[in-house]
Amino acid sequence: MIYPKDKPLVLTDDAWPAEIRWVRAAFLATEEGKARPDATPRFILAQDDKVILAAAGNAGWKDQMWPKILEVTGTKA
Repeated sequence: MIYPKDKPLVLTDDAWPAEIRWVRAAFLATEEGKARPDATPRFILAQDDKVILAAAGNAGWKDQMWPKILEVTGTKA
């Protein structure tokens, strides 16, 4: 989890640990990242060094991220 002290820091490399900065760059390359680069809360699902899904906002969690996590893990709600 990344907790920048203020919203503009979400977009800066320095606010992200070096080993996961690729996640931020990959997010910014997604449609969600291009449309809403500073949106929070931000949810990024990555596997095997690839971003599977990026979503932002509470609706992004409920409507996109949670169903994708269930799908990827083969879990039922």
